[in-house]
This record gives sequence, structure tokens and C-alpha cells, in this order.
Amino acid sequence: MAYIQEIEADQAEGDLKAVYEEMMEQWSGRLPSVLKVVGLHPQALKRLKDLNLSVTFGGSTLGRRREEMIAASISAWNDCIY
Repeated sequence: MAYIQEIEADQAEGDLKAVYEEMMEQWSGRLPSVLKVVGLHPQALKRLKDLNLSVTFGGSTLGRRREEMIAASISAWNDCIY
């Protein structure tokens, strides 16, 4: 199995720390591992965060509740913990 280094929030510095703080504020203090692996490149992580927020969870006319239901259904269907 491949290993990708994750930088934890308490280890983040500089630009990465700022991006992590924004993300944790927007996601109720959570920082998903799937996003921490992008932490090696803070600018890419910021762009990914911005893209994610622009197209999901309030970025559409469906509303947050429906978007969450769709995301949970797809995750369950794919046996994904996210």
C-alpha cells in the first residue's frame, strides 16, 4: 500500500497553517485526511478547498441538506468513510 505524508494541523506552519485554519473553521473543526495529503502543497490545497466549496455544500441551488444527503448516499454506496 502506498504511503502519502500528511501534515497534521498542530504541525502546520506559514501558508499551510492559514489554509488549515480556514478549512477547520468552515468544516466544524474537522480536517479530513483526504485533504491533509495535499498539505505538502499549500497553494494547491487552497485552490482545492475553494473549488470544493464553490460546487458543494451550499454552492448549488439544491441546498445544504440535499447536498449532504446526496454526498452521504454516494459515500455509503462506494463504501467510503468520507
